[in-house]
Amino acid sequence: MIRSEAVAAGAEDSGGGRTAAAAREVAAALTVLVVYLTFTHAFRGEREVSDAHGRALLDVQRWAHLDVERPLNDVLVEHGWLGAAAAWEYATTYAIGTFGFLAYLWWRKSPVYPWARNTLIWVTLIAICFFTLWPTTPPRLLPDEGYTDVIAQHHPPATWGSGVVSAGANPYAAMPSLHIGWVTWIGVAAVRARCGTFFTWLCGLHLVVTGLVIIATAAHYLVDIPAGMLLVPAAAGVERLRAGLVQGRRGPGLVPAPRSGQPGQPERPVRREQRVAAADAFFLHVESDRVPQVVGGVAEFAGPGPSTERLRALMAERLPRLPRLTQRIRPAGRFRRARWADADRIDLDWHVREIDLPEPGGRRALDALVARLVAEPLDHDRPLWRFWLVRGGSDGPDAVVILLHHAIADGIGVVDILRGVLEPRLPDAEPGRSPGRFTRAAAVLPGLVLLGLDGTAPTVSITGELGPGRAFGTATLPLDQVRDTARAAGVRVTDVLLVLVGEVFADVLARRGERADGRALRAAVPMTLRAPAPPGRGRTAVPGNLTAALRLDVPADPMPVRERLAALHRSAERRRRSGRAVASTAVLTLIGLLPPRLHARAARGTYRGRFFGGIVSNMPGPAVPMTLAGAPLGLVHPILPLADGVPFAVGALSWDGALHIAVTAEPGLLPEAAAFPAGMVRAFEELSAGLGTSGASGSGGGARTGAP
Repeated sequence: MIRSEAVAAGAEDSGGGRTAAAAREVAAALTVLVVYLTFTHAFRGEREVSDAHGRALLDVQRWAHLDVERPLNDVLVEHGWLGAAAAWEYATTYAIGTFGFLAYLWWRKSPVYPWARNTLIWVTLIAICFFTLWPTTPPRLLPDEGYTDVIAQHHPPATWGSGVVSAGANPYAAMPSLHIGWVTWIGVAAVRARCGTFFTWLCGLHLVVTGLVIIATAAHYLVDIPAGMLLVPAAAGVERLRAGLVQGRRGPGLVPAPRSGQPGQPERPVRREQRVAAADAFFLHVESDRVPQVVGGVAEFAGPGPSTERLRALMAERLPRLPRLTQRIRPAGRFRRARWADADRIDLDWHVREIDLPEPGGRRALDALVARLVAEPLDHDRPLWRFWLVRGGSDGPDAVVILLHHAIADGIGVVDILRGVLEPRLPDAEPGRSPGRFTRAAAVLPGLVLLGLDGTAPTVSITGELGPGRAFGTATLPLDQVRDTARAAGVRVTDVLLVLVGEVFADVLARRGERADGRALRAAVPMTLRAPAPPGRGRTAVPGNLTAALRLDVPADPMPVRERLAALHRSAERRRRSGRAVASTAVLTLIGLLPPRLHARAARGTYRGRFFGGIVSNMPGPAVPMTLAGAPLGLVHPILPLADGVPFAVGALSWDGALHIAVTAEPGLLPEAAAFPAGMVRAFEELSAGLGTSGASGSGGGARTGAP
């Protein structure tokens, strides 16, 4: 988002390059806007608190005899034409002047432009922090204070503050004045750009007029003016600090001196501490004792599983090529972000454990064990992963449960990392979606606006406070038949998965006697931004969360399954083309620039049941049989975490000719979780029969659940 001056100075000279660059700059501005809207939704507090802050400012001004807002407000009320002019100035000139001057600097390729753009972003983000931490009602909205809302009386149409243009805006953001902050920024940037004496005096006049207008319209307090002006030096200081940190981070990522491992420990280079990326730190912030962020998988062996000693020896051999598995989290401070730091010691006796299922064993007992393991947060004082070798007893196969923290990687990233442990290496990874498709500015621009306006659309969900327990269940569908069904319906495989979830969810509502009344279940659907694998080899095990968040609406009213699929597909395609997905990654990146505590509040405020009711993820895996420590693997089901207040997550993994589905749920909110896998299998059989694809293919075997 904030590029170096060298990059910005080398703007493209060609018409197409200039257009693309302009689109990126506009996208940056709209991203800041969406962050503002996101914070407004996430942190809108009690009105009484905002009113109390406003009255406190009035009391201070009255004590200092600086309460000039009321007399000036009365002048605008008495002279209606003057009130209309003030409302017009309040709504338009600060925004036109700010973005117009920034565009002028960019078009003229001014060397001041990078500094100007970055400080404008910082001015806005610092103001957002104040609005979040100390919401303040402006005088015009304070009850019983006698102010007249001139802006509401005379507001020009199609400007900020009217209709959809300001949908979701925070009306309780009086302190400091962002109007004054932006107008002050114009003047400072103009001086740095040497725009001349006349323009400098014009900026000063604009500042005076804006100050009078925000006071007379009772949109701000007098003390908001110096507070708004102080935003600019604060932003300049943050930009100077950012530039210094960027310069200081340059250099090699590895300290050349090798470190020998302890007996039984792998040798690995000593790495400098790395800052946890914003997208990865997000899952550190949203984690709690009740909502652990654990991803991974549970795989049954086709025969006896390997010995614990053999698996530990394999991990000791492979760990040097998997750096995130040899690092732990150094926690964030007040201003310092969390870091990846090399662990002093990798205790493989702790990370690779063996456990016996109670007799007679079997899939039901294995699912119960997985449910217990995923309910326990991983130890942040150690590398964030564990392997559990499960002895299946007399009635079931051995298995392995692999758990990693979501901060290490997303679901597909986990598959790529595990490919570094499994054998044989995958010759060809299933093609992913090119991230280039998500970086087109033409998709970003409307996506940012639509994402900000989504808010809390009327949806149906079963959300609430999560308890400590979890339920886990599995189902398996023949992958060829699933793909044939999707092709016959003209939809994506993910749409088929979503409609199966919708069928079960609609049945749950019907059994509870609840009506959807046209509302949909809003599901969070991750979309990978990982590049496709190069021909002839699998993807590199790149850690991190490289996904875009897309929320899709699943119809929840009673209806035939084919009708539900058609309605879901139409809605989903509109949202996929809207640019919301890549807009969400831009917003996550930008809020990642905030201090850690504010980043944590933003993450927890947005990743919760208020904004979606379930998680559904479809992940490609290897299309060939795999082994672990020499033992062949059979069924492999993914493990997904829940979000705060969100009672279920459905993961689907295509692996060796089958689509393996797993449901993680909180049984207190969703006691019907045990019926989810079987319900999805029944819904698929009904859908495939209706489309004529039942039994058309199915090299992966028939549909089945994990129940014994």
